[in-house]
Amino acid sequence: MPNNASQWVVAALLSLGLHTPDAMAQQGSVVAERLHANAVDSFRQGRFSEAYGRMMSLADAGYPPSAQVALWMYANGPTLFGKDWDSNQEQLTAWAQVAGQPAPTMVARVYPQAQVRAALQARRGMP
Repeated sequence: MPNNASQWVVAALLSLGLHTPDAMAQQGSVVAERLHANAVDSFRQGRFSEAYGRMMSLADAGYPPSAQVALWMYANGPTLFGKDWDSNQEQLTAWAQVAGQPAPTMVARVYPQAQVRAALQARRGMP
């Protein structure tokens, strides 16, 4: 009987060893890579808001490649995408730390009234 008990303990320890922190981290990395690839696909298909949302989530979770892209999209939002992407200073600072970059500072943008009026009319489908 003692022999069976010791074999059971060894088997239990071996099976638990498959769920070590290293194995879990490796699994998490594979999942993050897959999710990042999905976000890149969204970007390539021109679904920029979707791509930014996915990159934001991964950046918030601490995935460096997504943090780099989210920072780039944030910095170039109005110029390249015609949008101010949603974020806050805490997020930008955290993403920059994850990406190993200096933290950008949020700056308020003031848009001319004519530009705002034209954008609202276009959004509402008015001539």
